[in-house]
Amino acid sequence: MKVDYIIRGGHVMDPASGTNEKRDIFIRNMRIIDPGTEDVECSADRIIDASGKIVTPGLIDFHTHLFSEGSSICIHPDMMIAQGTTATVDAGSAGTSNYEAFYKAVIAQSLVKVKGFLTVYSGGQLDAKLCEDFDPALYNVDRMERVIEANRDNILGLKIRISRGVVPEETGADHLRAVVELADRLNERLGTSLRVCVHTTDSPVTAGELADILRPGDIFCHCYQGAGHPICLEDGRIDPGVLAARARGVIFDAANGKGNFGLNAARRALAAGFEPDIISTDLTVDKFNMPPYAKSLPLVISKYLALGMELMTILEKVTVNPARIMGMEGRIGTLAPGALADIAIFEKKEKHYIQKDFCDEELECSQILVPQMTMIAGEIQYCQADFYL
Repeated sequence: MKVDYIIRGGHVMDPASGTNEKRDIFIRNMRIIDPGTEDVECSADRIIDASGKIVTPGLIDFHTHLFSEGSSICIHPDMMIAQGTTATVDAGSAGTSNYEAFYKAVIAQSLVKVKGFLTVYSGGQLDAKLCEDFDPALYNVDRMERVIEANRDNILGLKIRISRGVVPEETGADHLRAVVELADRLNERLGTSLRVCVHTTDSPVTAGELADILRPGDIFCHCYQGAGHPICLEDGRIDPGVLAARARGVIFDAANGKGNFGLNAARRALAAGFEPDIISTDLTVDKFNMPPYAKSLPLVISKYLALGMELMTILEKVTVNPARIMGMEGRIGTLAPGALADIAIFEKKEKHYIQKDFCDEELECSQILVPQMTMIAGEIQYCQADFYL
């Protein structure tokens, strides 16, 4: 059997298949294959020596902001290829008035696979100095229905921010209920399965109250935020409403960001046994490639290594879990035969450096994953200068 590439001798870490061992990867016609007992033919210059390196599925960054052609806060998705990211989700940068422009100008043109949430405010998130208005009376539901119908394979759900200064403190929970009810109505009319993604940093209501409103499959993002009402109570217990929500299938996304991660909140939650379902960056222009907060997904992964989590556990939260929520399980987020050949190769280096949280509390780190190569659908889209010579 002739193949396009062999990635040879790397330590393969694929939580979806449970693989955690030295193994060769074979790529043919955009996909990963298992040649079985067949003889394998490959040009010598297409054999990639990954000895001493970690080979993973291409990373999936589930919370980013990517409307680079229409919002001053956003980056372009292909800028993340050099970070080992091959698929991503935009967390509501566009609204009903500009989502189709976002799709045509960015999503359709990107090498990175992109799905998105639709912000219920029609304008989306246009600029750091412009705040959305989540008054339900302003929602253009007719237009929203048309946009969702036209992009039903791309839009995962609706997005709202529940923060002081964004929604009225006395009715913040009601604003979230209105969006959940809207998602239910749209699902009934359109036959969709729209989720709700809620930004929870500095919420005027408790984490448990917010979580109680959410349905199975909805996203509670910034679950380790340290402002307002964290998920961990003063006595060290996880808010019972949060635990009940997890038990019925609500998804908890760490969604790091620059102001949405509290080191003490994370430590206390992890000590109580509450890990996030998803680890993501919340990348925007003010933090992309900019330390010491969330410059890249590999840096955020390294943060959780410093917090004591095992690498296989972390990788599950940046590959298989987001792939499942995106409706792409088995196609991306895995190195199993038949999956698209979206692959990242890393060198794990010992290095002392500092990461910080929203109030500049420091976390000392001693390891970092350094991307060496990123492959998308069987083609090399990034390669470190001194790798694959």
